[in-house]
Amino acid sequence: MDVSHLRKSFDYDSWANRAALASLSTIPGDASRCMRLFGHIVGAQRVWLSRFETPDSPSTEPWPALTFNEAQAAVEVLHKRWLNLVDRLTPEKLAQDLVYRNTKGQEFRTPIQDVLMHLVTHSVYHRGQVAAAVREAGGKPASTDYIAYVRQRQSSGPASRG
Repeated sequence: MDVSHLRKSFDYDSWANRAALASLSTIPGDASRCMRLFGHIVGAQRVWLSRFETPDSPSTEPWPALTFNEAQAAVEVLHKRWLNLVDRLTPEKLAQDLVYRNTKGQEFRTPIQDVLMHLVTHSVYHRGQVAAAVREAGGKPASTDYIAYVRQRQSSGPASRG
């Protein structure tokens, strides 16, 4: 796995998170269940980022209660912080283990490239839950498939990339 592939994966993740969050505005009534699910996407990214930045510190909250505006701001901040981390990685560093403790205090060692792939796929899974909840609440879920992201980038041209 190379850094450019990871960067593109994180760009996709941010694009899809923004789209999923925007779909919550199509719900005619209560969006609290959707916000709770979306909050977990943000919370999980914060947890994993804290494991990279300060592995010995206690983890952040994996299921934060966020307002729409807080979630929107968090998506933007997290994207920048993840890209900052990814851009500093080398192929050698990607193969090294991240040593961390899970929320139960158990220590694990996982190759950094696998942790980063997990992070992106974890968000995909929970965006699917958000989409189902948006539909169930009477809203219109966003199309957050990777191919939709690629097609949008192709039709928008290079200025929209990154």
